[in-house]
This record gives sequence, structure tokens and C-alpha cells, in this order.
Amino acid sequence: MTVADRLEEDLRGLFAHYPSDRSASGRTDGPAPAAAAAQGQGAVDAGLAIATADPPAPGVIPPALPPERVFDEAIDSDGRLRPHWRGVIEWAGRAGPEGYEAVLTENRRLRLESGVAFDPAGASDAMAAAADAFPVVIAPEEWETISLGVAQRARLIEAALRDLYGPQKALKEGWLPPGLAFGNPDFALWRRDWPAQDAPWLTLFEMDLARGADGRWMVLADRVDSPLGDGWLIANRVAASQSFAEPFLGARVRRLAGHYLALQQVLEDAMGPDGRVALMSGGGRDPRYFSHAYFARYLGAALIEPGDVTVRHGAAYVKTVEGLKPLSVLLRGVHSRHLDALFAPDEAAPGAPALSLAARSGRLRLANGLGTGAFAYRAMAPFAHVLCENLLEEPLILHDAPCLWMGDARAREQAMDEPELWRLERITRGPMTEKGAPVLTMRDRDALIRFLRRSGDRLAAVATPPLSTTPAWVDGALAPRQWMMRVFAGLTPKGWSVAPGGVATLVEPGCPPPPLAFGKDVWIPARTEDEARTAPSIERRMAGAHLRRTGGDLLSRVADDLFWLGRTTERADGTLRALRVVIDRMLSGQEEDESPEVLSAILEIQAGADERRVGMVRVRDAIGRLTADPHEPMGIAALLSGLRRTGQRVRPYLSEESWRSIDRLCSDKGWKMPPPPQNASALLRLIDDSLLALAAFAGATHENQTRNHVWRFLELGRGIERGLTFARAADALAGRRREPDETWLRAWLTLLDSRSAYRTRYMTTPAPAPAVDLLILDERNPRSLVFQLMRLEEALERLPSPGPRRSRELRLAMRTLMEIRLADPEALAEEDEDGVRPRLRALIHDVREALADLSDELARSFFAHTQSHAQVQAHQRMMAPPESPA
Repeated sequence: MTVADRLEEDLRGLFAHYPSDRSASGRTDGPAPAAAAAQGQGAVDAGLAIATADPPAPGVIPPALPPERVFDEAIDSDGRLRPHWRGVIEWAGRAGPEGYEAVLTENRRLRLESGVAFDPAGASDAMAAAADAFPVVIAPEEWETISLGVAQRARLIEAALRDLYGPQKALKEGWLPPGLAFGNPDFALWRRDWPAQDAPWLTLFEMDLARGADGRWMVLADRVDSPLGDGWLIANRVAASQSFAEPFLGARVRRLAGHYLALQQVLEDAMGPDGRVALMSGGGRDPRYFSHAYFARYLGAALIEPGDVTVRHGAAYVKTVEGLKPLSVLLRGVHSRHLDALFAPDEAAPGAPALSLAARSGRLRLANGLGTGAFAYRAMAPFAHVLCENLLEEPLILHDAPCLWMGDARAREQAMDEPELWRLERITRGPMTEKGAPVLTMRDRDALIRFLRRSGDRLAAVATPPLSTTPAWVDGALAPRQWMMRVFAGLTPKGWSVAPGGVATLVEPGCPPPPLAFGKDVWIPARTEDEARTAPSIERRMAGAHLRRTGGDLLSRVADDLFWLGRTTERADGTLRALRVVIDRMLSGQEEDESPEVLSAILEIQAGADERRVGMVRVRDAIGRLTADPHEPMGIAALLSGLRRTGQRVRPYLSEESWRSIDRLCSDKGWKMPPPPQNASALLRLIDDSLLALAAFAGATHENQTRNHVWRFLELGRGIERGLTFARAADALAGRRREPDETWLRAWLTLLDSRSAYRTRYMTTPAPAPAVDLLILDERNPRSLVFQLMRLEEALERLPSPGPRRSRELRLAMRTLMEIRLADPEALAEEDEDGVRPRLRALIHDVREALADLSDELARSFFAHTQSHAQVQAHQRMMAPPESPA
């Protein structure tokens, strides 16, 4: 058997799941799947009904007559491989099922790794594992037509928005029904009063596109209000180009970088020399957060949330630890309704107050502009043809999938007469997935009519005809599956550019477009050497431009989260150490170690006192609250929940090892149902494992974290919380004496992880003065109080200061540090006649107050950007008019 024969046999094996009754055209004979066939017949009937109407019903797109056979992407009309597919299919034949599985495993690994820093909820992990990875290849000639159609659609929506918020000629001439605008919750009527601006409405545009079974392309949805799915496209391309390296290079696939370089030029021109570009995301709970974060890093833009922006004197500013920084261009991943309370007061609680005022003044460019949602999703579909002919004066290149606007009475009747064909969707927001959402098959027809009359302006009845098929890897062979893709366009200095590629996904017949995530990478082979030439990386382009990267400007929200991440890790460490000290003493068998008063005092440093119980019952109750009660503020359950939540919010700023340590600790199943206090040895093992995870986190941040503001705020949180933990322990264990000092001091040394250091230094039983010296005044002991103040002073010295003087928080830390350094350990250890150490207690009290004040000052200066009461009063006195002599 020759090599060619073997390859041909392998290819036949790969296509084992394709139907065997191929016609001469290379398409599938016989009926389509049942759902698609029923839908196709409905489309025929709908098309005939519309064709006989004179004139056609407003807002109706006649569905295309379905063909007898289904178009397949890989097989041409002669039953042979299409030329642009040959390289990929031949590679699959050589690789075989085992080779493909190896490539798929690598592809999934790359997808998962790309989400390590950007997916707090872990949602993309399942998406990456489940998505089909076999690419889709589109001929360059076809892609040119698609690009022209997508660019035309973007120009059409831009023109329609300018008209809708301007002269409203389309409404006056009847090209658009008034109900589509004034009954649309995403129509921003108040925007008509804005001064004329040169800024375009659209900067980014996405389109859901599919090829019908007859081979013609159709538009499934327009995404214009807050698209920003480009992160999925780029991450998908990176994973596919590396895992499918051989066929990718062999096909000379066009690269994406050139498209985004041109987009970056537009953003740079709009930004100006001193401005900033930011990308606003809804945060970790937004399912698109991965795409937002990935795209922001790719562009070199700051990733922000609504709370990171404030408006002062008509301009927008980003809150950073270095103060308020002007914001010039904002890429919106947040819907208009959630951006500003002026748009929708009942939906914009998380939005940035008065952000629309900055856009209105022209000092902030929003991409895309507020109000673009008026033509989002299906709103353009029923009227695209007439709008294109009248606004652009050119024929529509890409037609829409069947769509009926429910604001029209005849369209409502048609949809209700064919409920098996049409499904209801919100015209600008997509599928109706709410529980109890109305469907066309409601038994009470009168109730459905009343509902559609009342809410029809906001709804559309849509149908997805049978689609073309593309090869998908199923059970070790290639099988045809229906598919769709999302394509991405951006505004450039030369007009609209369409990214050469897209993200494709398999779809069930008749279903709406699924949410965007990882999928099949769409490849466009280059026709010329210029197209195939690798574009310069966007980082190299940005380095030579005047655009200032905002990665060094740490957001105040992120600094706040880092600060509390440090505090939460120290709180967890303190609780775990208190539990370990108590359990160790309970297991020691020594009578002096089993004193309930001592054990309770140790636990109640974290848990708080419960005067209702006494003796060992009180001890076991405190252990139970700290290990299993989710409502105990300093308990392990609450602390691990807070640790995961805060760690997820700052995950992009942590090293991989740091995040894994947090994830390992918070995912430990042992804390889901911890052993009871009676099973002390098992509980002790669980505590030791958790302490090791916290130590690994501390070591990873110390070794891998750059010494920038990220590290400093993490250190400030850890230092303040460790100092407060020390102060609480000193107050409970060393400030008074009710039993021999040895018992209390040994517990104090163990709790602060300094017992080994004491033994090495003194080799005696614990004594007050040496213990106080080691735990309070020893600057070489990382667990001492003075060491915590030293680390705070070091971090505060490198934080931004508003003036030439030292900041108030730094002066507070320095004064407290000096007070501790000047203390005498012998004097601190002295007791009064009641057995109390008054000087030690006074020092601890001062330290606790200073650390609490320091935390408040940090919040005012760097997190909230508010002035203290004294500063406000001083400003008011300065601005007050002088008193009259009378």
C-alpha cells in the first residue's frame, strides 16, 4: 500500500461518522434531524405566507427556503475535501485518534492555564474542558465577503444610532416603528439633549453569525452595548495555535495582532498624552470576567470595576493608591443599565455615580456609548434591510435569521399561529430564561394576546433554520455538526476592521446562540505573503507609543483587597495557632497544662468569652465555635470563606504559588466537617496541614512578589493584624497573673511561635522579663511586636505621600515604634500588689489604639480617598469669609 493509499484510508476512517449516502454534491441526503426538519417546514410555510402579503408585514424577515441537502464546510460539491480544509484533514489523518487526543489534552491545558489568573469563579475550567477544539477553516474569498458584511453592519448601526438620537428621520419616514424606540427599555431618551460630539457611538462590535443549510450566511445577533468578548477570541487563538501548531503553520493562518494594533491606534488617539485607557468589568461574578481581564492585559489597559471610578468637576478619575488619576477612554464591559443611576435608577446600584456626566461633557470617551443597547441583539434584524437602503444607500450584504417584531399585530398573529417554529426573546437582551417566562404555546390564547399587546414592543419571535455542518471530533472520528461563530470588529483610523477569525461553537438545531466561551478556533488562510507575515506584538507597538500603561497604578479597590487578604491570613493563622496550643496542652497529660482557665483564655483571644459556661465545657464550646460555626467571626469557616473571596478578587496580582496555597487551604474538605473536640488528634493534624498552607503562602509572597504597592499593602495588612493578635495575646496571657508565670508564659510563647527561640536562648523555664524582651523588644524575632512595627514603617515609607512631610500614618507608626524601642523589659515585667503588670498593660493598650488608628488612616488615604474630620474642618476654616470687626 502506498503512502497516498494509506492516507486516503485514514481519511475515510476519520469521516466514519459522516453519512454514507453522500450525493454527488457532497451533502447529506435524506431528511434533516426531526427538530430541524420541522423547523425547516415551518420556515417554508412562513416564507410563503409572507410572500403572498402585499405589502409585507412590518418587521418581518422572510425565511430563506431550506435546501434539499445540508451544506457542509469541509466537503465540496463534488464530494471532495475543499482546498482550504485539506491541510487540517490530512494532519488529522496522520495523527489519528490517539494523536488528536494528545493535541486536545494540550489544548485544554493551555486553555486552563490562560484562566489561572483571570477566572475567580472557576467557570472557564469546565468550559475549556467541554468545548470542542477541532478548528473551522473558512476560505479567504468567503471571509472577504463576511468582513464586508460585518463592517457594513457596524456602519449601519452607527448611522441608525446617530439618527435615533438625532434627527430621527427613520421614525418620521416610517423606516422604524416608534414602539421599537419608545417602548425599548434600552433606548436612552435623555441622550437627545446632549451637545453634539465627534466621538463615534461604536468602537467595538460583535456579531453572531451562522451559515444556513443552503450555504448562505445569516446574522443571529448584534452585540453592541458592552461586547468585549475579544479576550475569549485571543485566548482561544493562543491555545489553538500552540496545540495545533503543525496544521496552523501549514495553513498560514492570518494573525490577530494586526487588527488589534489598528484598534489600539484609535484608543491612543482618543486618549491624549496624559490620559488613561481602562476596561470596566462587572467583577468576578460576571461570567465574562475572564474575557475582560484577558483583553485588558492584552491591550495594556487597567481592569477596573464601577466602584473604581469617580467623577469630579465633570471629569472621570480612577481611584489609585497614588490618588485620583484622569480617565480618558473607557471600554465598557458593563451594560448601560448598570453603569450609571441616571440611566436606570432601579438597576444601577453598582454603577459609577454620574459617569454619564463625564461622557456628556466630552471629557470621557465611552466605548461603546451609552444608549447603544437600543439596537442590541435582535433589534436591528426586522428592519436592517430598509434601514440599510435608506441610511447607507446600499444593499444589505448579510441578511438576518427569521425574526418577527412583536410590536406589530400581523407579526404577533403569525407567531401565534406557528408556535412550533418561533420562540420569544427579548429584542435587545436575548433568550427569556426566567422561570415562568411566557412562551407561544401558552394554553390561554387570550392571556397571551394581552401579554403581547402590552409587552410586544420589547419582544421578538425568532427562528433559527437548519444550519450548515462542520467537522467535529466525536468518538474517535470526524462527524458533521451544526455550528455558529462569533466575529469581532473594531474601529480603526481607516474605518472598520474585522479580526481575521472568530470563536465557533456547536449548536443544537433551532436553539439560540449559546454564551460565548472557549470553542472551535476559526482559521482564515492567508492569500498573500503580506497577509501571512507575522504582525509585531502589541507590547512592542505599545512600548514605542506615548500611551502610558496603567498596570503600575494600583487601584484603590485592589489595594483594599490586598490589605484585607493580609489581615485575613493572619487572623486564620492566629486562630489555628490558638487551637493548636490548646489541643497540644490537652494531649500533653500534664496537670498544669489542663487548667480550664488557661485554655479558655487562649481560645477566647479569638473567639470571645462565653460567661455562661465554665470549666472544660467552656473550652470545648470555644473549640467547636472556632472550628465549625460559620457565624463565628474569627472561626475557621468564616475566615476561609473570606480568604477565598478576597483571594479571588486579587488573583491576577498574586503569583501562581501564592494562589495555589490559598486554594489548597480553602478547598480542604476536612474543614467542611471538622473532627469534634473529642477527636483531638485528627483535629490537630488538620490544623497542622492548614498552618503549612499559610506558611507556604507567606513564603511564596516573600520570594515571588515584586516589592511594589501590591506587596506593600499585603504586608501592611499582615503587620497590622499580627500586631493586634500579639496585643490581644499579651493582654490575655501576660498582663495579669492568676497562676504561676510559667504556665501563662509558656502558652504565650507557643501561641506566638517563639517557644523554640526562647529555649535556644535561655534553656530555662519561661520567666517574665526574658519572655517580654523576646516577644516585644527583640528586633530580630519576626514574631515580636517591635518587628511588626518595623515592617509597617518600611512599607509606609514607600507609599505615596500627598506632600513633602511624612504622612500621618507613617508618623503614627514611627511614634509607636519609638515608644516600644524605648521600653525597658524589666519595667514591663514588674507587677503591682494585685499581680498585674501595669506598664505592660499600658503599652499594649497604646499599641492597640495606634494600630486601629493606622488602619483607619490607610482606608481614608488610599482606599476611600476621603479626608479626616480634622482636615475637613481645617479646609472649612480656610474657605470661610473673614469675620467683620463688629
